[in-house]
Amino acid sequence: MIAFSAILASSLLALATIEVAAGAAQQVRRSGSFELRCGADTAFPFFSPEGEREWVKGWNPTPVFPGTIEFSRDTVFREGPLGDEAVWTIVDADRKTHRAEYVRVAPRSHAARIVVQISALGAQRSRVTVTYTITAFGEDMAALVEAFSEEAYAAKMRSWREQISARLKNRN
Repeated sequence: MIAFSAILASSLLALATIEVAAGAAQQVRRSGSFELRCGADTAFPFFSPEGEREWVKGWNPTPVFPGTIEFSRDTVFREGPLGDEAVWTIVDADRKTHRAEYVRVAPRSHAARIVVQISALGAQRSRVTVTYTITAFGEDMAALVEAFSEEAYAAKMRSWREQISARLKNRN
């Protein structure tokens, strides 16, 4: 518990050192859904830190706490290029309800809350709903906000569906 507290404290300190002038941040919330040809129990692990390795090119999370990346509450990991890494915390990961919630902090550019909910539509169909609430700041704020436009977010959801569907086909 001491290690987690130290990590959390250092993350908060990093955020505290970011100077964001009043009104110099923007928040965007987007939600999108897509269907997969698999049950919710099969779909849910694709949205774990390790599961995303299967379909997200270049995704390479490294553990912060505990020493391995677990798909469970209070797991903390880093992801992204050196010098621009984001720190992720799993706020919730409920296998029964197929719901996961993350907080992602990239100290130079944004903080985000991500909620993934998978609903069973049958034994071999599920609906994935992903909601991002992103608070952008810093010199790249406009680009980040644009990356979360309605059109860009819809394209992201289509891309995710295609990538996961391709991975599902390769498993069979």
